[in-house]
Amino acid sequence: MRPWRALLCLGLIAALTAACAPPPEPEGPRIETAEDLLAALRQAGVEIEETAMPASHPELGRGSIVFLGPARIEVYESKSEAAQRAALQALLLQMPGVSTPNLWGRGSVVVIYDGLDGATIALLSGLLGDSANLVAPAQDEPYPPAVASAIGWLAQEAGADPRAVVVESFAAADWPDACLGLPQAGEVCAEVITPGWRVGLRVGAEIAILRADELGAVIRQEP
Repeated sequence: MRPWRALLCLGLIAALTAACAPPPEPEGPRIETAEDLLAALRQAGVEIEETAMPASHPELGRGSIVFLGPARIEVYESKSEAAQRAALQALLLQMPGVSTPNLWGRGSVVVIYDGLDGATIALLSGLLGDSANLVAPAQDEPYPPAVASAIGWLAQEAGADPRAVVVESFAAADWPDACLGLPQAGEVCAEVITPGWRVGLRVGAEIAILRADELGAVIRQEP
């Protein structure tokens, strides 16, 4: 085969390979500083109210109180990512296991949310990764955000400390509609397959089976 024909064949193969290759996975917003986080929240359409209220952990770095709608969070910016990790580790030693407040660390940012709202937890987990203190006792990987939201939801419903909620099981599931197959009376549900999770939780002797969407923004309890 002549050299120019060989080069042409190689070029065609490369072009076909590139055309058949899957597109690159979209990346989330780059969050290294507190300003990056606030910008990502605004881009997501979240109503933000910045305040001049002092945050309660000055040892974490420069801190401020921010409201995401009615949810109050504390946002800190450490001097470096290494300083953030050290500060986050110190907080985790004070509150081991599944507990509130929820803690996140990314870049030089530490975020604290002392609340149980599933949508807020899902939003922050979507931007910052899983909450650092929601770790299963017998596994190295943290729970999915939906499981964290389910823990908070059940604790609020049962009037219990989130630390008293035991995760018995969780598994990925596809629900038949946006109401997770459990519509409320008079509720209109979008008929679209909704990926999510089925989570088994226990409080004392009581077992609850919860359904959640992928991030835990919608949670329903099975009868």
